[in-house]
Amino acid sequence: MHRKWQFIASVSCCVVLIGAARAAAREIHVAKSGNDTNSGGAESPYLTISKAAAVARPGDTITVHAGTYREWVRPARGGDGTDARITYRAAAHEEVVIKGSERVTTWSAEGNGLWKVELPNASFGDYNPYALTLSGGWLLYGQWHHRGDVYLDGKALSERRTRAEVARDQRTWCCQADDHVTTIWANFGSARPNRRLTEINARPSVFFPEKSGLQYVTVDGFQIMHSAENWEPPGLPLQMGAIGPRMGKHWIIQNCTVTHARCVGIILGHARGVDYADIDAFGDHVVRNNVIRHCGEAGIAGQEGAARCLIENNLIEDTNDRREFGGWETAAIKLHQSVDVIIQHNLIRRVSHQTHGAFGIWLDWANQGARVTGNIIYDTQTEALFLEMDHGPTLVDNNILVGGGVKSNSEASVFAHNLLVDCPFRMVSDTRRRSQYHKPHSKIVVERKQGIPRDDKWFYNIFVRQGLDRVRQATGYVSDYNLFLEGARPSRFEGTHSRVAPFAARFERTDRPGGVSLQFAVNQPALEITGPWVDGQLVGVFPTVGQTIEDRDGRPMRVDVGMLDRQRQSPRVGPLADPRAGRNTISRTTP
Repeated sequence: MHRKWQFIASVSCCVVLIGAARAAAREIHVAKSGNDTNSGGAESPYLTISKAAAVARPGDTITVHAGTYREWVRPARGGDGTDARITYRAAAHEEVVIKGSERVTTWSAEGNGLWKVELPNASFGDYNPYALTLSGGWLLYGQWHHRGDVYLDGKALSERRTRAEVARDQRTWCCQADDHVTTIWANFGSARPNRRLTEINARPSVFFPEKSGLQYVTVDGFQIMHSAENWEPPGLPLQMGAIGPRMGKHWIIQNCTVTHARCVGIILGHARGVDYADIDAFGDHVVRNNVIRHCGEAGIAGQEGAARCLIENNLIEDTNDRREFGGWETAAIKLHQSVDVIIQHNLIRRVSHQTHGAFGIWLDWANQGARVTGNIIYDTQTEALFLEMDHGPTLVDNNILVGGGVKSNSEASVFAHNLLVDCPFRMVSDTRRRSQYHKPHSKIVVERKQGIPRDDKWFYNIFVRQGLDRVRQATGYVSDYNLFLEGARPSRFEGTHSRVAPFAARFERTDRPGGVSLQFAVNQPALEITGPWVDGQLVGVFPTVGQTIEDRDGRPMRVDVGMLDRQRQSPRVGPLADPRAGRNTISRTTP
């Protein structure tokens, strides 16, 4: 699955996939026509991915052919290095679906669209998601919901508490489990569920190891859906999702479609038996070119495990779209305690809630050295970006944020070359808590501090309709070389090179399935705003953490590349390397 950024009709930036030229030690085949007693060759494939996962060795490639595989894939081992990965891939041009659900064809009609099925508890094995409700820290509404779900033709129904409510409302379900039998009632309207594709969740995960620390695993090109994991807050000894590396290292999760995770789609979080103080023991994952939809808590989330990860070119949409349950963990991307993570070129939209959080990107608690660059975020019910209890540096550059705004009780954040439309800044202090900061580019804790904004910088941003006038001066705040349009007002501490103009940006957004097109205008005087590069020299060393904006190896960075990976000839306002006077268009497409 390949995505690209486009600028007008003539510019595109394509993702280049790695590893294709590596010669596999062995290619193992899996097909619906196979048998797990076969040899696993092209003419004698296995029936299940789990069988291939049990026998694969470093350097092997597991090629899975078309079909639906209802199993929890638990890799037994990882690879030995970049050239000796264990690769799981969908066969070229074939649709391979891995589901945590089972099909049900034994529904009995109770009249007026209401149906019932009774299932022995033993059929669920040691995990019955209909006997377990959601629970955990920061889950603040909807705690009565179960971990299971019900689907009709691929679309999830909504859970209700009682049979009477289900009898009243179409496309709903409820359940009851005793010591021996689980009963599910569902209102399918006029549909006859035994003749349609009707499914229920049966497993807590779809692709997730049983042991921690596996390295060099690639998962490429699958549709992964219907996991029944619990709510996944920070602080758990084990965080689970539809797919995740379980605190492994050097995983690549790419070109997958991850949908209908009960809580989290891709989890990069806590697991037992890992030394969290050793940054070389975990992380360094690549999560790219995935479509992540309809996850109840978060598209991508995790505590600690996103260290040094690259999260790029993903489409994350419709997070918590049913608004059934939620709290202070709901976001398209939610990370805790990550070091040197890069979140770039993602399209994030439609994050919902009943109450409490519904953020686009949420970097929560002791994230350090993060870069958020080249993302498009809109239609979030709360802020598009929340920087919570981080001590920096955090570089937020070349993004387009529409509505919602930015919330921060963090310090040492640099906002550069962004287009911010209807996007106010809300800077608040949190003096009740103290989060840790680390020795640069490590997980070695130096000290803990309160969440008090300071040392933030704003350079070369375009503000439309909302500006920085609500931001009060704080220690180390600097803002200059910005453009304020359509009533957006500068900060009280604005430098002399910024401009306030009556020019209309005429911002427009056109949504498409799998993509978006954005248009905005600037005038020639705006393009004449220029000055020094945004780099370590301009930003300086932040006093709390003792580092500037720099890469994972400690080399200072310069923001000299625009949103579309085009080189800047000189600094210009906004996310484009070479904006032109008049109309500019940016498109994100998913073929």
